[in-house]
Amino acid sequence: MAKILVIDDEKTILENIKFILELDNNEVITVSNGKEALEIFKNNYSNIDVVITDMKMPEISGMEILKEIKKIMPEMGVIILTGHGDLENAIHAMKEGAFEYLRKPVNADNLTIAINNAISKKNLLLENARINKELLEYQNYMQGLHDSALKILLNMLPKNLPDIPGFNFLVEYKSCDRVGGDMYDVADIGDYVCFYVFDVSSHGILASVISTIIKSFLQNIEYNYKQGINKRRFPEIVLDLNLELYSNTAQNIFASLFLGFIDKKTKTLYTVSAGHINQYVIQKEGHIKLESTGPILGVFEDATYTCNVVKHLNKGDKIWLFTDGIIEVSRNNKTFGDENMLKLLNDYKEYSLSDTIKKILQVTEEFSDGSCHDDTTILGIEVL
Repeated sequence: MAKILVIDDEKTILENIKFILELDNNEVITVSNGKEALEIFKNNYSNIDVVITDMKMPEISGMEILKEIKKIMPEMGVIILTGHGDLENAIHAMKEGAFEYLRKPVNADNLTIAINNAISKKNLLLENARINKELLEYQNYMQGLHDSALKILLNMLPKNLPDIPGFNFLVEYKSCDRVGGDMYDVADIGDYVCFYVFDVSSHGILASVISTIIKSFLQNIEYNYKQGINKRRFPEIVLDLNLELYSNTAQNIFASLFLGFIDKKTKTLYTVSAGHINQYVIQKEGHIKLESTGPILGVFEDATYTCNVVKHLNKGDKIWLFTDGIIEVSRNNKTFGDENMLKLLNDYKEYSLSDTIKKILQVTEEFSDGSCHDDTTILGIEVL
């Protein structure tokens, strides 16, 4: 049963239409005055299913009624009744948003079909409007989460790298998404310089959550070191972090990590790499490749990690840490790659950290035509 508003200045037509519609158990409101009809509609439009109005009426025409109804409720189906030879106005009414026009005298079957179709379309439009509203609310909600996650991650990024005698540090970080998955830091933990980069597999809000877990865990290194952790336990730090992620994140979410320690006195370098891409020590006489020493974080419960040791760093040696957003830039299905990165580092071994980083960014940007598909982090450490 539908609630139908019928507007016509001819009483006989009103009575005939009401009779036809009430045969189908519809609730019918008949009005012979346009102003009165609009007032009724304004006060009851949420309960009215469809409107039927004559085109030509005194004071307010059916066209004016149509326009006013569409202002109040754009989804409302309005059926226009026209007289013989008034096709031009009927077509104009359709352009203004009328659902259908019917010629007088109205055929009962045609009227019923038009009403049912008008109500179906109205309900569909209302459902679409509801879905769009919910989608907008969801987008606003997600935007709020993104903004919050972005603030959290920006606060987690080091404001400045530390000033540690005997070393020089420089970093370049670029997020490809509003909230990225890369993170880095350098810390003075007493007898050691601790540094790391990690790369979470996803982006956005999820990346920020995983980054927060890893960052918070690694921030405890200084405290743990003061409790007696030494170089023989460096792999255990990563082992514990892996179990933390394995227990608290989905199996399809993972991260790679490169964690390093430099003994300030002996200049010995200790590194543990959890599935991270090759990193390098660039020396005057060549380079040392720092390969992965265990699997990625958060996937394998029984993962084990070992420590790679470079016994003595010399003055001028540079340690380069970076994420795959650098070497995986591409153009025409060709990737920049690890070999090109190593060549750049070797070619610029005599240059400053700043000049080297600028050159890397320039070359990779030209290689990819400026496109960005992943976060990028480059951290340089120079032994003075």
